[in-house]
Amino acid sequence: MKNFPRICLLLALTFVVSARAAERAGGASPLDKLGAGDDRPNVVWIVSEDNSIHYLRHFFEGGAAAPNIEALAAHGLTFDHAFSNAPVCSVARTTLATACYGPRIGTQFHRRYEMAAMPEGLRMFPAYLRDAGYYTTNNSKKDYNAIEGKGVWDESSNKASWRDRPDEAEPFFHMESHGASHEGSLHFDRETYENEKTETDPERVTLAEYFPDTPLFRYTHARYHDRMGIIDGIVGDTVTKLKEDGLLEDTFIFYFGDHGGVLPRGKGYIYESGLHVPLVVRVPKNFKHLIDGNAGSRVDGFVSFIDFGPTVLNLAGVDVPAQVDGKPFLGKGITLAEVNRRDESFGYADRFDEKYDLIRSLRKGKFQYIRHFQPYLPDGLNNNYRYKMLAYAEWRDLFNAGKLEGAPLQFFQPKTVEALFDVETDPHEVRNLAGDPEYAEVLADLRARLRKKLKSLPDLSLYPESHLVAQALDNPVEFGRQHKGEITKLLNTADLAILPFKEAKLKIRKALRSENWAVRYWGAMVCASFGKEAATLAKAARPLLEDEKKIVRVRAAEFLGRIGEINPQPVLTAIVNETADAVVGTEALNSVVWFRDFFGDRYPVARSDFNPQADGADVMDRLNYINGIPYPPKPPKAKKGKKKE
Repeated sequence: MKNFPRICLLLALTFVVSARAAERAGGASPLDKLGAGDDRPNVVWIVSEDNSIHYLRHFFEGGAAAPNIEALAAHGLTFDHAFSNAPVCSVARTTLATACYGPRIGTQFHRRYEMAAMPEGLRMFPAYLRDAGYYTTNNSKKDYNAIEGKGVWDESSNKASWRDRPDEAEPFFHMESHGASHEGSLHFDRETYENEKTETDPERVTLAEYFPDTPLFRYTHARYHDRMGIIDGIVGDTVTKLKEDGLLEDTFIFYFGDHGGVLPRGKGYIYESGLHVPLVVRVPKNFKHLIDGNAGSRVDGFVSFIDFGPTVLNLAGVDVPAQVDGKPFLGKGITLAEVNRRDESFGYADRFDEKYDLIRSLRKGKFQYIRHFQPYLPDGLNNNYRYKMLAYAEWRDLFNAGKLEGAPLQFFQPKTVEALFDVETDPHEVRNLAGDPEYAEVLADLRARLRKKLKSLPDLSLYPESHLVAQALDNPVEFGRQHKGEITKLLNTADLAILPFKEAKLKIRKALRSENWAVRYWGAMVCASFGKEAATLAKAARPLLEDEKKIVRVRAAEFLGRIGEINPQPVLTAIVNETADAVVGTEALNSVVWFRDFFGDRYPVARSDFNPQADGADVMDRLNYINGIPYPPKPPKAKKGKKKE
């Protein structure tokens, strides 16, 4: 009977189709009688852009009501400690797709200058689902910083849907992203603010402590609550579609934000407001045997984006690749008791568009430890896209007018090298405990844990981005392996900034005179971190203004300009004008704008000072800002007789 295999396949498909039909009709599905493991669940990710826990009532007091999201939670699990590892979309979404930490695999810079190669032997996780027979769809945002490779999605477009799979018996993974809550939704103009009312009463919102309490901030907050209402409606629509298709009780539904959101000091910042995301998972009746927990439960354990892909693979019965950094938090072999013992999450923030900073964080239990490697750069340093928001612009105007004090002023002041926050008692993180002797033991513990993490990765951002783009992105992981010893040496140099200056002085002087350019680079940056306290090292730092490495010159100019030893702008301007490397130009212009905006009128600069050889988008964004051109600049008018492109 050579046709026997075909007959068996047809019988099996007929059984599954009749099962789905019975389910649609409201009757009992024959699939309900299958034992655990005899079928595979579907998984849907519903992702809202740019919103942290702080804007949903289900997670945070004063947040918006979201009945559809709350209904998901009633039929599943709420994760009270879910974190993006990075506070911006391209970096966060790459972490989701790869299940790997960005600083280990070279994907940590937002709006990458060059795509990083995936680690050897590793693919983005939906590819493994496809290999296992899943239909994978993405609707439709990707925004990866790594090369996607082949075989990740069956379809990725704004029309992609599980409904297009060729065989309705085929299990599926579907991801959909929704921009109704994106930062751009708050880029309204003055006329809108003055004439368009919000459904949410601005007088009833609860502002974060670090915001100035103004009508504009209240309106902006209220408007964002309205956007969360739209997101909630979208969640309800997707659930309805699954129900109409008879698939609801075969499908795990994850709802989460793609990183923190989006009012000022949220997206782009490594505080809770930038990293702590809402996550609920609806558990389908036909696969509740895969979950150790009751419907409506809240999970206290920490999960982060590196864990999301491995969790889907585990639910699907697919092996998790050994090269990833994450581990499953649902599915076979996972108990919620074990998940609830997880209490750490690692965060990273590097370049966001044209704005550079270097920050790492470790949340452990109720404490978040933040290590600022460039503490002299204030959070409020200009970032064109951020300052399109009227609330951002108003906040800066109030600062420039000398009308801020207390927590709202912190955004425009230099940061401390270390920060420690008790998130339970200080959810908006405005009271830094790092200098409090009562918390010295906690500080030392979290500092040591973060150091261990950075060394173990190893963290590639101990090198400047310009060096990584030139040397590392063909194989970032291998580059990290080959340079692991040097990266540890650089971290040890960077951490001289944590010591009292008297203890660190001789080692800093030695670093400034090192034959290794990267050690000199960090020696200058440590000096800038100390500021005036390191003024006795000015003479040792001066030769670095002519260093063979332009980025070392930038760091020396930062230090010497900060303490008033030189006017840094001629040095920085020359670098911008001389380099053909857009990354180096952007690195230098970050410092140009810092000196221009935060040192009174001591270090003025004009657009006419610049004639750059490299004209990348970030270079031009900085120069347009210096020239007072609004972002985004208007395109030139088309000449008569020619169509606009």
